[in-house]
Amino acid sequence: MSQTPPSETRLRLRAVLNAQFAVILAVCLVAAAVGGGLVYTTYVDPGTETREETVSSLTVETAYNHSAEVTEPNSVFETGTVLDDRNTYFTRVAPVLDVDVETSYAADAASDVEVSFESVLVVRNVGSEGGTVYWDERETLTTETVSGVAPGETATASFALNSSEVDATASEIESELGASPGETETFVTTDVTVEGTINGEPTSYARPIEMTIDHGGDTYSVSEPGVQSDTTDQTQTVTVERSYGPLRSAGGPLLLLVGLVGAGVLAYARREADFALTPTEREYLSYRDDRSEFAEWITAIRLPESVHERPEAEASSLRDLVDFAIDNDTGVVEDPATNAYHAVTDEFVYTFTPPALAAEDAADDEEIGGDAATGPAGDGAAGSDEATGGAASDDDDESEWVGADVSATPTPDGRNSDTRDVGPDSDSPLDAEDSENAEDADETN
Repeated sequence: MSQTPPSETRLRLRAVLNAQFAVILAVCLVAAAVGGGLVYTTYVDPGTETREETVSSLTVETAYNHSAEVTEPNSVFETGTVLDDRNTYFTRVAPVLDVDVETSYAADAASDVEVSFESVLVVRNVGSEGGTVYWDERETLTTETVSGVAPGETATASFALNSSEVDATASEIESELGASPGETETFVTTDVTVEGTINGEPTSYARPIEMTIDHGGDTYSVSEPGVQSDTTDQTQTVTVERSYGPLRSAGGPLLLLVGLVGAGVLAYARREADFALTPTEREYLSYRDDRSEFAEWITAIRLPESVHERPEAEASSLRDLVDFAIDNDTGVVEDPATNAYHAVTDEFVYTFTPPALAAEDAADDEEIGGDAATGPAGDGAAGSDEATGGAASDDDDESEWVGADVSATPTPDGRNSDTRDVGPDSDSPLDAEDSENAEDADETN
């Protein structure tokens, strides 16, 4: 019968499952439990959490708008022309700078909102290092409050600056002090305040903005920051249902499924099949381990018949054969014809024959099938009877020999002769043979 080589992978899998069955089953059950917990807390009872939510916001925007009217005749600009939003103005033809501070806000709802402005002109002398202020002069330009400002409306405060007078004030102070250790600078600072009930809550907002004026003799330059915007969010603490990301939402059910399926498959496989390896299967895996470990010591060569005429010694394992070959400075040969391994010396052949797992189940099935194939039920019974009868007949033949007296009887020449008393009526050929032997002995004498 042909030998079917076993599946080494399946054998090793069985060995691992048999050795680690409890651990693997426990891992599957733990995975199922964790997955079930994740599913429950994600979909059944996710719980709640508190978070800050933006319910409304307040946005305040403030900007300077400036212009200068031409008051002196000249060949370029007509008298009364308004020059606006320039970086540089001409001191001689348009010395007065008109400034508007405009503020607006955006909110969902508001009531009783007041917007206050306070603009101050600051002239000071500052050191170039460390920001030391040697002197400063402050003049309030405007203080104004606009009431009842609705969202989207613009509140405005206006003032005017005479650049010639500002320059003269700075020169007069420097002259009075008799020195100017630092750099003289001029700017306007405006404090903007918004107060009222905004988005249902009492709100107070304040911030300063600045506009710088640089005198250059016949011109003056204006540097303003543009639109200044601030947004303040109004939040409230709310309790919401906890939400989870896609990793947990999908990972929980997947982990539960894998754990349950794994545990079920293991339990079913353990019930339907025996994971434990037979001694032959364990021996085969041990051989495969040795074959892989010592592959570099093994060469496939077909040995001549004369080699096998030497006395043969059998090795218990491939490892022992390789160890012997190494110790005796010889090689290990795998014969492709027999799949056996040999180590050849001058006097002996040392052999290891790999364990082969026969298809034992198939052999058993064939034997059972051969008995069943004798015929139908009736014929099979008949055959059984015949076999039984044959056995009985043999027993009858053997019974004729039961009780026979077999002893050593001396012959006339002094030798012993076997005589068998098989009964008075027996015509056994043994008697005739004994008689002939006796006659031959007499003739010889």
